Amino acid sequence: MTTGIVAVDELALAYRAAVNGEFRNGHRHATTPTAARGQHLAATWEPAPAEQVVLVAGSMGSAGTSTVALAVASCAASARVVECCTVASSGLAAASSAELGMTVDGWVQGSRGEVLIERRGDRVPSVDLLPSPAPTSVPVTVLDCSWDLDLLVASGAWLGDLARTLPAVAVVTRPTIPGMRRLEVAIALLGEHRVHAVVVGVDRRWPRQVEQAMGAATRRLRSEGRLTGVPSDPQLATAGVTPDPLPAAVLAACSDLLTVLKGTR
Repeated sequence: MTTGIVAVDELALAYRAAVNGEFRNGHRHATTPTAARGQHLAATWEPAPAEQVVLVAGSMGSAGTSTVALAVASCAASARVVECCTVASSGLAAASSAELGMTVDGWVQGSRGEVLIERRGDRVPSVDLLPSPAPTSVPVTVLDCSWDLDLLVASGAWLGDLARTLPAVAVVTRPTIPGMRRLEVAIALLGEHRVHAVVVGVDRRWPRQVEQAMGAATRRLRSEGRLTGVPSDPQLATAGVTPDPLPAAVLAACSDLLTVLKGTR
């Protein structure tokens, strides 16, 4: 007996359906996002009327998303960074110059000059279960998002809603061939008209192989001025983000990025 070859994506869909309990006794049962999360209600969030929200999303792991988010907030002067990840994945754990304690919803707060940093002090098992940010009076909130973009745009919670509806999203990647591939996928998921690409680790010249690996959408973003290169920094690469000031070149690149993103409001 022979059977046809099953594609990998079909196997993945079948696996997810089985995990979510959609196949029982030979029948498929439709499940809602809430049911798949074990009956936990997804959190909602409504920013303050005068609060501008900037979403900085990573297209891959260790892209430099937290560094870019912090730099953007630093350029905005009075702002906050909300790090949207589980406690073990934090890239900003050592970024504050002073710790301010924890909110009742589990947000660990710290200050860094005029920037307020909020990060989780607990384990967040999924993007749907991420609590909403604490109320604030600062005019700019920068969301540092490292969740898989495929899961993010499918989420029914507050962060997924913003990923689908904000007029602009900064997508961070690396100047590598895999980084270019992931950027193209992110552009397709979020919508090309909304994406501003940020490539961390770009020096004066792009590696030839990486430039050749650029997809059509990425090339269009670059030609339209919607691709920002952030230079590499050996100290940041080694130590990560600390209370020390961010490099001037990184801040300069992210200042330009903030100007573009604020113009899309």
